Amino acid sequence: MKPKTYVLEKEYAVDRQTAWQLLADNNRMNLYIGLFPVSFSPAKQAGAEVFYREAHAKVLGIVPISWQEFPFQWQENDSYTVERRYLTGPLKHYTLKVELFDNGNKGTRVKLTADFVPLNPLGYAAIWATGLPSVKKIMRYLDDYLASGATDPLEAPQKPATVKINLLELDRLSALLAKSPVDSSYVERLHQYLAGKGDHDVAQIEPIQLAKLWNADLDDTLRVLLYATKAGLLNLSWNVICPNCRVSKVEHSSLSQLEQEFHCDLCGVNYDANFDQFVELNFSVHPSIRQAYAEVYCIGGPIITPHVKAQQVIQQGKTALFRIPESEDALRFRVLQANDKVAVDEHAETGSLDYSDAGWSQDSVTGSDEVFITNSSSMDIVVALEHADWNKQAVTAAKVTAMQEFRDLFSSEVLSPGQKIGIDHVTILFTDLKGSTLLYETVGDSNAYGQVRNHFDFLTGHIARNSGSVVKTIGDAVMAIFNKPEDGLKAALAIQKNLAVFNDTTNEDLVLRLGLYSGAAIAVNSNDRLDYFGRTVNLAARIQGQGEGNDIVISREILAQPMSAELLASTDIELEEFSAALKGIDGAVELVRIRLREESIVEEQAG
Repeated sequence: MKPKTYVLEKEYAVDRQTAWQLLADNNRMNLYIGLFPVSFSPAKQAGAEVFYREAHAKVLGIVPISWQEFPFQWQENDSYTVERRYLTGPLKHYTLKVELFDNGNKGTRVKLTADFVPLNPLGYAAIWATGLPSVKKIMRYLDDYLASGATDPLEAPQKPATVKINLLELDRLSALLAKSPVDSSYVERLHQYLAGKGDHDVAQIEPIQLAKLWNADLDDTLRVLLYATKAGLLNLSWNVICPNCRVSKVEHSSLSQLEQEFHCDLCGVNYDANFDQFVELNFSVHPSIRQAYAEVYCIGGPIITPHVKAQQVIQQGKTALFRIPESEDALRFRVLQANDKVAVDEHAETGSLDYSDAGWSQDSVTGSDEVFITNSSSMDIVVALEHADWNKQAVTAAKVTAMQEFRDLFSSEVLSPGQKIGIDHVTILFTDLKGSTLLYETVGDSNAYGQVRNHFDFLTGHIARNSGSVVKTIGDAVMAIFNKPEDGLKAALAIQKNLAVFNDTTNEDLVLRLGLYSGAAIAVNSNDRLDYFGRTVNLAARIQGQGEGNDIVISREILAQPMSAELLASTDIELEEFSAALKGIDGAVELVRIRLREESIVEEQAG
């Protein structure tokens, strides 16, 4: 049968990046234009060709069809192509190419090229009845976006909710949420979001995207989502994300369901569930308010994998050109499934690469404008140009479990007994109340215990306000956790600055020693609480023991980090570098003692 090619072009008064974010968000766009949702099987490969996924759907909800869907190919903000080879139905083959061109000051010219190859005469009817109208609706999607007056792709038009929303229950639970310690404006925003957004957005609420939509602080957004979950407005889930393709491999409703190891068929790699790398938190509307599902239309598209800047299929013996975008982050090339990587380094001498069955021809390639890659292997390959550190886009389990609100609201959210989950980067704070033994001897057990409890509340307040949480108390000591070292340092500085005020208001004379250390740790279930163990925890405890009172002791590595150094670059702070032999730790450890000048404490007290 003769193929049919259709080309549609139109100019739009939007910038190229906005047009890209709209058209490359295939799940959202396809839902709006009314395409049928798709189910996908695990990746397969036939011969020397690249892998594909088998896709299954029903046209008009009645006629079943299936096809092989091959990896998307794209250059960010420029173009993308998707290819389908049909296994059943009246079509044999379909490709869609979306291209964006600058159109001077007028905006962006969008060009769609759709190629249909019918299998039989019914295929021509299918093209006219469903194929071509669907392509035309892509243009209409942009028209509707402009007509809506939206200024952000996250506010793109959506298909109305497919089920009735229980507004009475939404109002009741929103009123309950309003009694929580959250900003009332966030409660109203969430109410409007759950009532007005489409099914896809309320069935898969990503905190970072929601904070961006609201132009709000991420931690404030997270807090209202956590309290909303406790109030019954939302459900939370833990998605285990592949470290390479960023696609969710499995979703759990509880941390206790996490498994130690996972496999990604798309990337061909086994990996451990890591709290700060691969376990991501998401939310969804509670079914009592509305039944909503995040329907899937494609897997591995450009917006689903925003860390990938470009992706191409390179056939055997062929050479492909990649354009390197300007970026402050580290980039790399990676061969999908083989998982072979090579760094993009501006100091490298060559701008070309060769890939064979033995791997890449060198360890790095120059970060100049263009890189040529030749496939000398025995198979077709898929090469991605991507950010090496993509998890900045996600709210990880390491971040949210370090928040005091999470521990307070979801104390039962723990790992299963015996389960151990690694965390590559965590900051541990230990505090110690100096002279507490003498305190019990001089004022008696009851009064001393009351003073200790008051100081726990004082510490917890400053820890929570700096995105940390108290893991446990040990006698009169506190162990706290932070996702970022600068948050732990901010909390420690705030504690020592405000201790004098606390002592004055409580008529006490407490002296604190604080120790801070960052590194890797293991998250475990200890006495039905989420706890942390490992060398980092041991070092933090030992470092706190080096304190003399009214000081903070940190590792020199924390001081070397730019944000920490900026916090300590104050005339009100004295730094003393020293080495110490710590019990149970091999070799001397390089430490820094932080003291606040007397005038800074007085000023804080006066303020």
